Amino acid sequence: MNLALTFLLAPLLVGLVNKTKAVFAGRRGASVFQLYFDLFKLMKKGTVRSTNATWIFAIAPLVGITATVAAATLFPLGGAEASVSFTGDVILFFYLLGAARFFTVLAARDVASAFPDMGSAREVQFSALVEVIVFALIAFLALMTHDATLTGFLTATAGEEAAAAVPLILAAVAAFLVMLSENCRVPFDDPETHLELTMIHEAMILDYSGPDLALILYTASLKLWLFSAFVVMLVFPIPVFTPLFYVATLAMGLVIGAVESSMARMRFTRTPFVLACAFACAVLALVMEALVK
Repeated sequence: MNLALTFLLAPLLVGLVNKTKAVFAGRRGASVFQLYFDLFKLMKKGTVRSTNATWIFAIAPLVGITATVAAATLFPLGGAEASVSFTGDVILFFYLLGAARFFTVLAARDVASAFPDMGSAREVQFSALVEVIVFALIAFLALMTHDATLTGFLTATAGEEAAAAVPLILAAVAAFLVMLSENCRVPFDDPETHLELTMIHEAMILDYSGPDLALILYTASLKLWLFSAFVVMLVFPIPVFTPLFYVATLAMGLVIGAVESSMARMRFTRTPFVLACAFACAVLALVMEALVK
């Protein structure tokens, strides 16, 4: 049930982000269901592929959606036990999402085009900087919960004492910045840009069309949902099978939209400094939790 709702509601989260940005800009904006319409339209179209593309370009969207769906089975959606759970599954969770990115990068380089190459280089740089933050967050959660599963990390913090509030907030700030970076959102990237020189994720998928593009767009929405849910459950551990989880995760769309409306995409040279601040928050949370213990 939780997985089905997640797969159904993921595109709605993107719609809420875009609708919030439109409201901040004083526009009516597209419907919150626009991505559903776009996906349906793309699935009815044909696929055009570059003559330079190989089998890597063809399978990348399928690998991306498969890896992301597999990651969703490891996540304790709604506070319930994950469909698949074992010691160290949190590492597999993040590396499944990394595998989806890896094949997108390979596909971008496979077409031998300058813009996808440029976007993939930037994507890899950002992901390398984010990886250390993720491991710092894992270490913090392992120390706090005395667990080694993703379900334990995100459902055991509810009973923590008040002294854990500050470390949790710091970890949530770090996780929020990771979410924006991993999903190529403002201020790290602008998903609505039409200027090729500033593109990151959009530059990598310029050569995709039809059902392939539909799979990529849906995978991106599902990935955003999982990261948003991670931030939500990190701060507000939610009881099992409650609609509050879905309301809170969808509300993250409003938060992301507000953040993107209040600032512009930063210069690429400033990205390492912002991610260094996220790493500092994660490490500080780890140190504070170690001192409390």
